[in-house]
Amino acid sequence: MNPSNLSLGALKENFMQPVIDIKGVKDLDGDPLYKSLPFWRRNKLLPFFPKSTWGYEISMAQLIWLRILDNLRALGYPVQATEKVTDYFFKDAYFADLPAKNLLAQKKELQIKESKGILTEAEAYILSELDRILNDEILLYGLKFDISYLSNLVVWCLNMQQEAGVLIFPEGKVAERMGDIVSNHSGEKFDTEAPHIYISIKSLLKEFVSNKELSAFVDTFNLTLEEKFVVQELRTKNIKELRIVVQSEKIVRVDSKSDQILTGEMADEIKKILRMKNYEEVSISTRDNKTLSFNRIKKTMTSGKSGSKK
Repeated sequence: MNPSNLSLGALKENFMQPVIDIKGVKDLDGDPLYKSLPFWRRNKLLPFFPKSTWGYEISMAQLIWLRILDNLRALGYPVQATEKVTDYFFKDAYFADLPAKNLLAQKKELQIKESKGILTEAEAYILSELDRILNDEILLYGLKFDISYLSNLVVWCLNMQQEAGVLIFPEGKVAERMGDIVSNHSGEKFDTEAPHIYISIKSLLKEFVSNKELSAFVDTFNLTLEEKFVVQELRTKNIKELRIVVQSEKIVRVDSKSDQILTGEMADEIKKILRMKNYEEVSISTRDNKTLSFNRIKKTMTSGKSGSKK
């Protein structure tokens, strides 16, 4: 498989599969990337990477980690501190049984939908499969070698289509950015204003996905609370009616009453309008009876359930 110019769907489907011949990958200096592997392995920076000849194939998930290592090398980040970054993403995930935690969280989310009577047939099948996987100790053990806090971060970025990244501070301290939230699983305190290296996941994805696909990703730091609300409802497909008046006086309208289907292309166009602030006013009604209307001056939000202002 050619890992460049994939669709987001193809990337997600093949993200963990060994589809890349490492011999064809170059580092930031234009040299074969595989030549750095012995050094990184000696310094405990390649947990769960197989020891073999340099002719094996790696996954896109593994290549993203190698890209992070190569960037840290180029920026002169100390190897000893890089080992702590490695432990944060990989060893911590292994000992925390991260795959099982992921599956349990997904199961809880689907059970909530089931209790509300909105579980689809496909989701019902996934829910039944989750029980089977959670009871398969051998499979769960194997997943511990693939699933890490880094792969979780990349998958979040792909699913949410929002900016995500890694903040790396001196002495191996790490934080993760998911949209406009910065946190870490270690509970270690950090200051986002302190000097640090920031590695954008979206930037790393450019190696696999076309810029056209990535242009739909939203940086929520640049959105107002009202704009974030619209993006969130687009993502969850919770929109009953949406009306946007753009600066050219063109009206963009999505109305489920007329059985109009919100395509991915339409959702991307709406995100672009919000990101570029190319609108005069927006009004939205959701399936759970919330309404929101705003423009650049007036902003009101009401709930159709209670009639109270939010």
